[in-house]
Amino acid sequence: MQTDYFGAYVRSELEHWGREFALHRDCEYLGHQSKNLLAVLMEHHEMPGRAQGYKPMEIDPRAQAIEDIVCDIARTDINLACVLRGYYCGSGRRKEERWEQARQLLQLMGQRPVSVRQYLVMAELGFQRVRGRLEAGARAA
Repeated sequence: MQTDYFGAYVRSELEHWGREFALHRDCEYLGHQSKNLLAVLMEHHEMPGRAQGYKPMEIDPRAQAIEDIVCDIARTDINLACVLRGYYCGSGRRKEERWEQARQLLQLMGQRPVSVRQYLVMAELGFQRVRGRLEAGARAA
């Protein structure tokens, strides 16, 4: 039996994406935690000019590549994208709290809720779609 190294790579990339784009970190991305003057000084090592403003949020390129793939999936299959976000970006146990988060995302999008079994099957289908896109990118390079 051969070990599926590429599958393990795709899973690790999806896990990394899930940590970077975690749903419980939305307040950081949406800017609810504003910076004070001390934070700006620490970032820039001096007082920034008026036109410079705040430093843009840095996003890991690996996680952004997966985010772009999931956004492309959402254009054709919003259910699959919501399940992927719940499965990898949620917090808690995969079959309990993350399933509930996926159901909430689906409900916010006006979609039907899914059962646990459907959720797990869709998470695997989403994994295969992301894997296919990463394989296509690797072949093109």
